[in-house]
Amino acid sequence: MIKISILSVLFAVVLIACDQPEPLAPKAQAIADLMTKLEAADLFNGIVLIAEKGEVSYKGVHGHRSFNPREPLKSDDAFRVGSISKPVTAVAIHMLAERGQLGYDDALSKFFPELPYDQVTIENLLSHTSGLYDVYQETEMRAAFYAFYDKLDPPYTNKDYLEYMIQYKPDLIGDPLEIDRYSNTGYVLLALIVEQVSGQRFDVFIREHIFEPAGMTRSGVYSLLEDRDVPYIVSSYRIDPEGEVQPTPDPNAPRSMYGLTYGDDELYTTVDDLLAFDQALRNGTLLKPASLNRMMKPPILADGSTARYGQGMSVQDINDIRYVTHTGSAWSFLAYWKSATPDNDHTVIVFSNVRSQRNTFRAVYTAINNILHNEAYDLSDLFGG
Repeated sequence: MIKISILSVLFAVVLIACDQPEPLAPKAQAIADLMTKLEAADLFNGIVLIAEKGEVSYKGVHGHRSFNPREPLKSDDAFRVGSISKPVTAVAIHMLAERGQLGYDDALSKFFPELPYDQVTIENLLSHTSGLYDVYQETEMRAAFYAFYDKLDPPYTNKDYLEYMIQYKPDLIGDPLEIDRYSNTGYVLLALIVEQVSGQRFDVFIREHIFEPAGMTRSGVYSLLEDRDVPYIVSSYRIDPEGEVQPTPDPNAPRSMYGLTYGDDELYTTVDDLLAFDQALRNGTLLKPASLNRMMKPPILADGSTARYGQGMSVQDINDIRYVTHTGSAWSFLAYWKSATPDNDHTVIVFSNVRSQRNTFRAVYTAINNILHNEAYDLSDLFGG
């Protein structure tokens, strides 16, 4: 009896020990402490995932997926991530190039003969060095676009955008490789090129050739959904000047002037799916090394300077550390992804569905990166210090 009792006690102790969570490593604990503090001060609402060499070291769920009624976020909730759609579009183009179905030097006019941009190439579109205007940024172009449709805030899509360009043929704002000017227009056209070359609708192509091979089970193109009432896609909110949380888009406001273009926008995904995409790029599941290198290598501009973007990702050196990243926003969603690279193997993913001030969100992911690289950070201004 005594032996049995001792064994029972030992077994119980083992069970209790197994139920205890593994302690976080110091950097992960510092990030966890920071995010908890930010959430308590209503300065962050969203999900953070940190991985090193593909292994998750921290995954924090902070705040709410809806506020009326209040419902907490779930770790596998999907967010609309805006321009993080662009790297997915870039991967689709690189895949088609690897198959010999298009070339990086192919002119835009090869795919759209009605457009007068013979000097603009696929490579220029990918790296934001095409000189094409961005209707979202150029107010005169936006006004002309609305006049083209003769109605306020039309929910236009890619083919509508192309029709406008064919009719008005707006001038380039600079020769290719003269400037690097971020252009949603380029990625709207790249998505149409994917459809034209592959013979598949854009969302079907990326699901079959990117999401499924990478193991991304909760990702898609929001504007191309037949039924957009997907229970695991969270709602977005903004904090108004009085500090109240308001839904976005405002249900009483006109339809979005930004339309429903895809390729440049409209991706929804989870932090786990984006990590799967990140690792599928690293391990060669999606692209050959040469293609991945193109994504992460900015071209040289005509004046000899280096552009800010590779053929699908933003690239910059901060404190002698190379960061390959992309950000995104849609309505009040904000998203940040730092891709793992051989010389900086941390993956950092930050999603938020509540917008207060953009620099608040930027300060948060900057602080996370600084913690990972033993750099100092100061968020006292966020806390009123």
